Amino acid sequence: ARFVPCGAAQEKAVGWIAPRGEEHGALGEVVAGHWLLRQMTEVRVGPGSVVRRKVDEQLKEIEATTGRKPGRKEVRDLREDTRMALLPLAFTKQATQSVWIDPRAGLLILEAGTQARADEVVSALVQAIDGLALQLLDTATSPAAAMAHWLSSQEAPHGFSIDRECELKAVDESKAVVRYARHALDIEEVRAHVAAGKMPTRLAMTWRDRVSFVLT
Repeated sequence: ARFVPCGAAQEKAVGWIAPRGEEHGALGEVVAGHWLLRQMTEVRVGPGSVVRRKVDEQLKEIEATTGRKPGRKEVRDLREDTRMALLPLAFTKQATQSVWIDPRAGLLILEAGTQARADEVVSALVQAIDGLALQLLDTATSPAAAMAHWLSSQEAPHGFSIDRECELKAVDESKAVVRYARHALDIEEVRAHVAAGKMPTRLAMTWRDRVSFVLT
């Protein structure tokens, strides 16, 4: 299922590419027993305003020549015909999603910003790998509860440190939000917010002085 770019009248193309981007490279790479894959998605993006303008022009011409107002189905068909006619002229937009599989640990990690994108990658994997069955991780402690504990105790997990960015949200009807940016978090004010029931939704951390990130 190697990636093939969109054809002239094709709205979307999905397929696998070499993980490091080499042309005609292998679609899977193994590093120390870990599998690395990458999926490419290409969509044709046509400006909706152009379609609407063209359809309006055709509707006005029909009314002027026949004296009748087109019905809903006719308008819908006109819109679809116009969109398909303009599709070959539309620009394409590409995006990639990386996949990391650790077979020994039974873990699959996706680089996807939304559940919909994750579902699309998973569906392609299930089609490509016979017998693949996946389930979401279910942690014993919720991320918010864990982050709240780390802020209250000022003790991050072993190998990690707490940085200088945080967001706390109230769980009551007020939905109050407190944000800290470039600010020390080992202060009584932060602990007071947590004690009052505000739960962390973002927390900046560093792992072994090598990788800094924001946990959400």
